[in-house]
Amino acid sequence: MAVPELTLELRPLQNGMYTFINLQGTIATVAQPKEVRSLLKALWCWSGEPVDVALHVDGTNSGSCWLEVWDDVFLHIRGRHLYRLRFLIRPARSVEKDSGE
Repeated sequence: MAVPELTLELRPLQNGMYTFINLQGTIATVAQPKEVRSLLKALWCWSGEPVDVALHVDGTNSGSCWLEVWDDVFLHIRGRHLYRLRFLIRPARSVEKDSGE
C-alpha cells in the first residue's frame, strides 16, 4: 500500500461568504480520542455547528470490528456537543457460486 495521503479541499461558496471543505484520504491508524476531539473542536469552532460524523461499513465481520474500534473512540470523547454520530451499514453482498451448468 502506498504512503497514506490526506487532501483538504477548500472552495468558495456564495461569492466567498462561505467555504466548502472536503477532507479525504487514508489514515494508517486509529487516532486516540484526544486527537479526534481536537479535530472536532476545531471544526465545531470554525462552523459553529456540531460536526456530522458518518461511519460507513458493510455488514461483514471485518466491517463490524472496524465499527467497534471507531465507536469506542467516540465513546471516550469529552464534549458530545461537538459532533453527531451516524452509522451507515449496508448489507454484505452474497457471493453466488457458479453451478457449472
